[in-house]
Amino acid sequence: MKNEEEKKFEKMFGMSRNDMGEVLLISPFFHTKLVTPELSEQKFFKGMIFHGLNGIYKSSKMTFINTGMGQNLVVDCILAQDPNKIKAVIFLGALGAVKDLEIADSVVITEAIFDTQYHKKFGINFNGNDQKTFYPDAQLLENSLDKALALGFDLKQANVISIHTFWDQTKQRVQELTEMGAQSVDLECALFYAASHVKKIKSIAVCFVSDNIASRPFWGKFSAAERVAMKNKASQLVRLGLELGLEQKKF
Repeated sequence: MKNEEEKKFEKMFGMSRNDMGEVLLISPFFHTKLVTPELSEQKFFKGMIFHGLNGIYKSSKMTFINTGMGQNLVVDCILAQDPNKIKAVIFLGALGAVKDLEIADSVVITEAIFDTQYHKKFGINFNGNDQKTFYPDAQLLENSLDKALALGFDLKQANVISIHTFWDQTKQRVQELTEMGAQSVDLECALFYAASHVKKIKSIAVCFVSDNIASRPFWGKFSAAERVAMKNKASQLVRLGLELGLEQKKF
């Protein structure tokens, strides 16, 4: 008989935990169309909240899940996973640059910082410690730099401060983030790393730069060349994620 955890998982994801690959790629908004050219034996799934596909990449089974944007969706996706099943989870997303980064840069997140104590609302606790900064798995970080080089593109290293709203992007806010030492901002990475640490699942976040919060905000206009560059970077990051997943199958 299925227990409550299994029933919840099947309702949310539209598949059984047993159907999952050992490596999970998640993204708030990358479309499954970016992944389908890379996978064979594809099987799509759609639950009440999440959707995606399972498939084979170079003889290894992988799972891709589109979580939708926002901290709560990413956290639920990670907390639902069985750490005995999932060897690694790889986040594919986008960042707003604060400093040292340009539109369409590819970035691996070396440090993800909570802007507020917002994580407490998600039931994430760290044995009473008020932890605000989280890091990727060291081996995945090293592998990501090597794999990006092998794939022929530069992967920059940067920190991110995860904010809780897109709306509060004023000149004063930009100045505050700059003074905090932020190189980039996003919504999900800090909670993604935090939830992965709670579940004891290896994790890494790789993203492309979609805007600059001071000079090129997300509501501004971007050239056709910039849009093409960002689309190409998203495809490169999917391939990078799959290659990182393949590496984990060796352990």
